[in-house]
Amino acid sequence: MAAVVAVAAAAAMRTRILQVSSKVNSSWHPASSFSSSSVPSVKLFIDGKFIESKSDKWMDIHNPATNEVIGRVPQATKAEMDAAVSSCKRAFPAWADTSILSRQQVLLRYQQLIKENLKEIARLITLEQGKTLADAEGDVFRGLHNLTLRNPFTRQVSVSSLCRWSCHSGLTRA
Repeated sequence: MAAVVAVAAAAAMRTRILQVSSKVNSSWHPASSFSSSSVPSVKLFIDGKFIESKSDKWMDIHNPATNEVIGRVPQATKAEMDAAVSSCKRAFPAWADTSILSRQQVLLRYQQLIKENLKEIARLITLEQGKTLADAEGDVFRGLHNLTLRNPFTRQVSVSSLCRWSCHSGLTRA
């Protein structure tokens, strides 16, 4: 069960980075430019695709400074939750068989995306949580710190992982 939760958490983080990455351009408008009927809705990320939720229950995202609704998040249906868990269960064996070096590359790419989008991520934190921009940038930097210094892939490589990597890469032990 912990593995499913970890995969789901990783998918959620990836989804958020993709959402932020896709908005880093001149077409992004502040929330005040949306009418109440055109407030952006968050899509679900299931099985590698963004999908519209079938839910009839939604939660509003408010800008705490103005109390303006700036987005909507679906309360996923049971079927959507089951589909997400099923997708994670199907994806886990391939991830478990992925070499430590390949996993490290995924996390390094994730780190690079955060660095490239730091200002936009901080702006979204400010908009959604009401923090000052400097405080929000500090949150992003602390997240980067955790990703780089506390990452088990970059911090510690076990002997068994090295042996598995050498077997996958065609290297043999001397």
